[in-house]
Amino acid sequence: MPSQPRSGRPRFGHPKAEKRPADNLERVFGKHSVKAVFLTRPNAVRRLIIAGEEDYHREFIDLAAQTGIAAEFMGWPDFLRLGGFTRDDKHQGIFVFTDPRTIYAEKDFELIEEAKVLLALDQISNPQNLATILRGAAFFGVDAVMMLRDRSADVSSEVVRYAVGGAEFVKVFRVTNLSQSLDMLKHSGFWVLGLDERGEKTLAETDFPDKLIFVVGAEGEGLRPKTKKYCDALVRIPGGRPGLESLNAGVATSIALAEIFRGQAGSR
Repeated sequence: MPSQPRSGRPRFGHPKAEKRPADNLERVFGKHSVKAVFLTRPNAVRRLIIAGEEDYHREFIDLAAQTGIAAEFMGWPDFLRLGGFTRDDKHQGIFVFTDPRTIYAEKDFELIEEAKVLLALDQISNPQNLATILRGAAFFGVDAVMMLRDRSADVSSEVVRYAVGGAEFVKVFRVTNLSQSLDMLKHSGFWVLGLDERGEKTLAETDFPDKLIFVVGAEGEGLRPKTKKYCDALVRIPGGRPGLESLNAGVATSIALAEIFRGQAGSR
């Protein structure tokens, strides 16, 4: 049986008595993102903070109780202050403090040796695009997303919120050298496919292998020349016109993933 909440009744914060969270805790806000945390790593939740009507958040109060956490209800000023929100943030009156999410590295590649589809990001620096990519990756069932340790957007609280829960459902790897990482994973049987507007074939014309790494480049610049050298093939999304040759990285990745998973399913 799940343990009982640490308190039988919701606690109400007070501006003088409110305890600040530990510096190493992660803040996750918004209903979809918070629910995804409870679904994927409930034992990481340390506090559930709520403002607004209790009935509106009943599902989350019950989820927290199952992990032994009592929801803390606050007035809006205390809620905004503790969460570090502005009134324009899309917090929906709920956030949690959690243990930091696990971010993997090259030493953890053994965890994805049997994966089917990996997504590699070459210098994706726009947080909104990263959030869209994480949401699409989770929706289609990508096993892991790999990004550079430097020159890439962080998986911040804002990115997690924009991903609407998607950041919780895929493993995230941060690597020092993308080309070397692609080469390492090729030895585990992966085929590397890069998205490039000058690719010889369209996605619809491409046969997708059972073990695939799909590489997406930065906004505007696309794949770096060095990254292209480690791709087994380059493919494109058909379309475009002079002055509008490509889509942004988030939209392009979602279109590509839909085609990849359709193609893989059709080949089985």
